[in-house]
Amino acid sequence: MSQLHPPVIHARGLTRAFRKKEVLTGVDLDVAAGGIHALLGRNGVGKSTLLSIIAGQLRPTGGEIEVLGLPPFDNAAVMDRVAYTGVDVAYPSSWKLRNVLRAAAMRYPGWQQPLADELTADFGLAPDLETAYGSLSRGQRAMTGIIVGLASGAELTLLDEPYVGLDTHNTDVFYRHLLEQGATGRTIIMATHHVVDAAKILDTAVILGRDGRVAQHIAAEDADNYLVAAGSFEQLEGAIAYRRSPHSTKALTPRPPEAALAPGIRPSPADLGDVIEAYLEVS
Repeated sequence: MSQLHPPVIHARGLTRAFRKKEVLTGVDLDVAAGGIHALLGRNGVGKSTLLSIIAGQLRPTGGEIEVLGLPPFDNAAVMDRVAYTGVDVAYPSSWKLRNVLRAAAMRYPGWQQPLADELTADFGLAPDLETAYGSLSRGQRAMTGIIVGLASGAELTLLDEPYVGLDTHNTDVFYRHLLEQGATGRTIIMATHHVVDAAKILDTAVILGRDGRVAQHIAAEDADNYLVAAGSFEQLEGAIAYRRSPHSTKALTPRPPEAALAPGIRPSPADLGDVIEAYLEVS
């Protein structure tokens, strides 16, 4: 690790098992400070488990991990600087929404009350502040998690499936505030299945494979190294993944000189979403 710019998260050989089932089997990961990052993968590959370990809530079975330069498990020096929220992060069901936000304000040293108030208004949650948390809809609980995560002011913020239950308007509200907070120097990691939308705002994407390891760690600028090739073909040398329809086939391929593509194949630049979806297909 560089002493001048140490990563916010540094993991080597990280494992976690539940009884006899291994979920994480050797995660190697470095996440640099700042920006917006995605944690992606199929259901059950261990995204929430990894976030819980990073947040200091779960002890790894083996390997090593440092968060903000320190071992995170049950470490107040780390946990006060990390926020982990999501629709399934439990709050007492009898607590009013107002009291959930008050508790968060006491929990996080860097709490930003003006931002919490702005998010509450933008999400249209002000009329629900006296509603019991257990009576909120799934979308309202997702918005609560977003408010807590972003208003926490935590330098490392972990959002687990923040989109769940959000309509188009509230998704746009989330994006706007997420981009604003990502530009402040905070490091934000979100586990999500909304690949196409998320890819537009990401700095990097970490893909957990079905083997419990990091399959790919892709930076936004890496998309410049790929092409989407379309045409009538069965196989294309070097292709990473295919999408087939009755009339055409598309493949993601490392960028070759265009002259190297066969006649009849139409190349176009790939974006980060294309690259992520291709690697998700094969991971």
